[in-house]
Amino acid sequence: MNELTPANAHAFLKRFQFRGGWLRRFRVRNTSADSASGELRLTARDTTTNERVRLRLKFDGVEEYRFQRRPGPGLVRLTEVQVGFFSNLVYINLDAFVEDGPPKVMDFRASDCFLAGRSVQWAVEQRKLSS
Repeated sequence: MNELTPANAHAFLKRFQFRGGWLRRFRVRNTSADSASGELRLTARDTTTNERVRLRLKFDGVEEYRFQRRPGPGLVRLTEVQVGFFSNLVYINLDAFVEDGPPKVMDFRASDCFLAGRSVQWAVEQRKLSS
């Protein structure tokens, strides 16, 4: 898996076009009494191959998250995705709205769908072949 860092976040967001993609699954679980991990599974368009791919993002040391469903269609279809690095945490926002200037930590916390952990790793999942 590839580590998502401040040095490669721009290349990650440029490579994967999330607008029009799907949130396929999310999971947050306690790994001990004071530690949690998380996982997001998304679909996005890989701009290097122009194909739709499935991404797996694995969060270690989850400290903040929110997945809130409101009346209406809910969050399944992705519109805008943001990545931010604040106080040694990596934030990923799946329902960001476009703002002037760089996002602030409060923009992530105001979201209905975000996850923040000490580290995030990602990988493109291979499609399963039918037998």
